[in-house]
Amino acid sequence: RLRAGIVAAEQALRLYRDRHRSSMMLRASEAFQVISRGAYRGLATQPDKDTEVLIGIAADGSSKLAQEMSKGTRFQLYLALRVAGYHEFAQSRTPVPFIADDIMETFDDFRAEEAFRLFADMAKVGQVIYLTHHQHLCDIARRVCPNARIHVLAAPLVQERRAA
Repeated sequence: RLRAGIVAAEQALRLYRDRHRSSMMLRASEAFQVISRGAYRGLATQPDKDTEVLIGIAADGSSKLAQEMSKGTRFQLYLALRVAGYHEFAQSRTPVPFIADDIMETFDDFRAEEAFRLFADMAKVGQVIYLTHHQHLCDIARRVCPNARIHVLAAPLVQERRAA
């Protein structure tokens, strides 16, 4: 009886996790497809011993483990998961600011454009703060998100504050 109860509890937990994970995985898949500009059409999980591993489904139907992806693609995947997580959080709670620090440094300009479009969509429900020292990313943000506020901290101001 105890074993049956444990199995039933584990099954209920797995079902709960799968139901709630499915909407986040769907949103992450969509974001990953957007950021990768169609190179990947989605995400899935695959059992691996006692855990699950994340895989990307390429446009041609092939799959690749997240750990086998290039650094740039892994950063895109990470951002897609964060975007999805933010939307999931904001659906049921008062949204908190989303903060990312130079996560696009490995993106080409086209993928950075798509990421900024996702940020603009996120800004409809909460505040998005993106930190960068790359001027070309600021230029892309201005072009893609004309209503975005960009704050530039001049080097002398930063140096003065460090000295104080």
